[in-house]
Amino acid sequence: MNNNDEMKKREEADQKAKARALVAEKRKKILIKAVIWVGAALALLFALWMILKNCVGSTSEQPSNSYDPFSLDNGKTFYDQSLDYDVFSDEVYADKDKGIWFKADSIEEYLLPEDRDDASPQARLFLDYFDAAIHGDGKTLNTLFTDEYFANGGNPISRYPDRFLMQKIYSINVEKWGASNIEDTDDGAVVYDQFKVRFLIMDNNGAFRPDLADDEKSYIDLIYDLITVKGESKINRISQIVYNK
Repeated sequence: MNNNDEMKKREEADQKAKARALVAEKRKKILIKAVIWVGAALALLFALWMILKNCVGSTSEQPSNSYDPFSLDNGKTFYDQSLDYDVFSDEVYADKDKGIWFKADSIEEYLLPEDRDDASPQARLFLDYFDAAIHGDGKTLNTLFTDEYFANGGNPISRYPDRFLMQKIYSINVEKWGASNIEDTDDGAVVYDQFKVRFLIMDNNGAFRPDLADDEKSYIDLIYDLITVKGESKINRISQIVYNK
C-alpha cells in the first residue's frame, strides 16, 4: 500500500470521526433543549397549581367542631310558612327527587322510605331522619340521636319540638367516610361510622336548617358520626366540613 492510499484512509477516518462528533453534539443540544422545555413546563404547571390552590382551596377535608344548625343563621329572610302547611301540596316540590343516594363500601344505591326494611341500620337511620325532617316530625327525629349528642360536652344541641314546620328537602346524598370501627363490649359489638351528607331545601323556612340558603347551589357538607348497637344506628355527632386552602 502506497502513501497516497494511507493518507486517503486517514482522511476518510477523520471525516467519519468529525461526522460522529457533529451528530453527538446535535443530540446533546437537542437533549439540553428538551430538559429546558420540560423544566419550564413543570414550573408553569406548578405556578398554575399554586394559583388554583389559593383561589379555590385544596380538596382536603377536615371535620370542624360539633355542629348546631340552630346557632347559625344564613343571614337571609326565611320563607314564611304556617305550621299546618303541607309541603306536598306544592307541585314543584312534589316533583323534586326526595330519595337518598346512599354509598357505602363501594356500593351505591338509591333508597326510598319503602326500602327501609331491607336497608342496613345506617341507611335506615338516614331514611328515618330525612323522612321525619320532611314531615316536621320532631318527636321521631329526637329518637335518632344519642344522649351524648344532646349533651355535647356541656354545649347542648337543641332538641327539635315535637312538631315543627315541614321541610322541602331534596337532592340527598349520603356517602360513607372511611372504614367502620368496631368495638367489642359486654353488650356486643359497637360499630362506629362516619358519613358525608349533603342536601338542599326548597323555600327554606329556617326551622330545620337556618344556616342553609334557599337556592340550588347552597350545599353545606356535613359529617354524621353514627353509633350502631344491636342493629340500631343513632347520630352521635354532626360536624361541618372545613375545606383547607
